[in-house]
Amino acid sequence: MHRCAPFLFIATFALSVQVAAADGDAQPEASQSKPAPQPWCAPELETLPGDVCYAPVAPEQGQERSLVIFLHGLVKQGAGWQHNQMRGMARNGKRLGFSVLAPRGKLGGSQRYGADMVAWPTGRAAQQSHEDALLADWTAAQNLIEKRQGAPFDEVFVVGFSNGAYYGSSLALRGRLEVDGYALFAGGSPRQPQVTGAKRAPIFVGVSGKDDTAKLALALGRLLKKQRWPHRQETRPVGHLIADRHLDHALAYLRKQRAGAKDATSTAPQEPSKR
Repeated sequence: MHRCAPFLFIATFALSVQVAAADGDAQPEASQSKPAPQPWCAPELETLPGDVCYAPVAPEQGQERSLVIFLHGLVKQGAGWQHNQMRGMARNGKRLGFSVLAPRGKLGGSQRYGADMVAWPTGRAAQQSHEDALLADWTAAQNLIEKRQGAPFDEVFVVGFSNGAYYGSSLALRGRLEVDGYALFAGGSPRQPQVTGAKRAPIFVGVSGKDDTAKLALALGRLLKKQRWPHRQETRPVGHLIADRHLDHALAYLRKQRAGAKDATSTAPQEPSKR
C-alpha cells in the first residue's frame, strides 16, 4: 500500500508543526489568505532544473564519491512533506558519506491517488506516459553535478521510500537504470509485468514489520530468491518509516556487493589482444 507519510524524522516534523502554529498565533489574518506555493526543494538543498534537489557531501580522503538517488513517498500537492523526507536523507548522507539527488515525482503521476498527489509511475500506462521524461531529468541533473565536480560518481544507489520503494522495485526488476544497487523501505512489490533480469543490480529490501506494506515486501524477497537475484531482505519491528539501522545495513550491503563485483572484474582473465 502506498502512503502519504511525514517520513521517519518525527522530531523535525513536530518542530515544523510547532513553528507553523506559532506563526498562526502571531499573524491570525494569514489563515484567511491562500498560502503561497511552497518550493519543492527544502531551502537548504540546491534546486536543479526539473525540480531535482541536491545535497552534496564531500568525500573524505581516499573515500569514493557516492550518490544516492532518493525516491520520495506520496506527497499531496503543496503539503511540503517532501522537505522532511529529503532533509532526513541528507542528514544520513552526512553520516554515511553520500550525496543526495532527490528528484520529484509526477503530479497526478498515479491515477490511483488522484490529480493532486505527487507520485511515481508504478503502473504500465503511467510509465509509458511519464517515465522517460522523469528519468531524463535525473540523468541531466547527475550529468550537471558530475561535470561540475570534474568526475563521475564512483557508486550510485537508488533509495526508495513508500511509493518510491514500489517504483524502485519496478525500476530494478525491469533493469531500467544503470546503477549499482537499490534499497527499498516500507514498500516494494513483486507485481511487475516483466522481470527481465538483464541488469541484476543487487537489491536490499527493508521490511517494516509493523506496517501493512510488509506483506508485499516479503513477497518481493521471495521472488528475488526464486530468481536467484542478488539481494538481502531484513525485517525490523518498525512502522511506515526508514529506520537508521535499516539504512546502515542497506548501504553496507550494497557497497560490499559493488566491491565484490569490482574485484571480480579486475581479476577476470583478459582476452588476448587481436592484432
